[in-house]
Amino acid sequence: MKLYIIIAIFSYLAFAVNGVIDKFLLKKAIPDSSTYAFYIGVLSASALFLFPFGFAIPSFTILVVALISGMCFVYALIGFYESLKRHDTSIVLPTIGAIVPLVTLGLSYALTGERLANKEIIGMALLILGMAFISSHSQEEKKHGHWLPYAILASLLFAVSFTLAKVVYLQVSFVSGLIWTRLGLVLAAGTILLHAPSRSRIFKTTTVVPRSSGVLFFTGQILAAGGGIMQNYAVSLGSVTIVNALQGTQFAFLFLLTWFLARFRPAILREDFSAKAMVKKILALVLIGAGLLLLK
Repeated sequence: MKLYIIIAIFSYLAFAVNGVIDKFLLKKAIPDSSTYAFYIGVLSASALFLFPFGFAIPSFTILVVALISGMCFVYALIGFYESLKRHDTSIVLPTIGAIVPLVTLGLSYALTGERLANKEIIGMALLILGMAFISSHSQEEKKHGHWLPYAILASLLFAVSFTLAKVVYLQVSFVSGLIWTRLGLVLAAGTILLHAPSRSRIFKTTTVVPRSSGVLFFTGQILAAGGGIMQNYAVSLGSVTIVNALQGTQFAFLFLLTWFLARFRPAILREDFSAKAMVKKILALVLIGAGLLLLK
């Protein structure tokens, strides 16, 4: 199996664990999506610690592209968290995972000239089909709010962010590109403060979040940061379209995590594991597995 695919799979394992933590905190301790995205943007400044390992100032065009990539990521997070508040983690993530590779394929075709082999196209299609299958509407859908528009918006912004990041990595070193895109996240966090209601909620949340929730938040963000570095490194090494399609593995990890928590720790996380839902999720796993075999 190609190195960048292995790295991407490990990144999605980290994202899966972080996704469960995010779901818990959004329901309990930090219910405001813009506040959550703000903190993640600010914490991205930690990428500056990589400064001694290869930082360089790119051309003005690439610098702007890198900053826009990072800013789109933060704004995508707001849409993602809004959808996550309204529906199950094991539904929201596969939905976004099914949309992002399709949009990325079109964008990367136009911006980077990326082309996939027939085998890779079939494998990617199976991964997307598996994610789309599990995210299809059910009779329980009426119980949830309007989560899908937020998920679609998040998907579009994630796709733009990943594709622009690939453009950056084609021109500069991985470390330099990572630092500049992370500074874009910090910049986007600053723009959230310009919105008075969001600014008020951010300052209020900072003073009332329990210490235990703060520890859990930082644990999740350490996982997210590690996953983000691995994901970006995978993008720099290989196909941005395939890396995004590999989000199907994140669903597989999520399936196991949410099943365990729903069964043994239902107070922490509740998910739909009815017979119908289980059949859909297992069939989705089969499709995702078949897709991975074609990408190895």
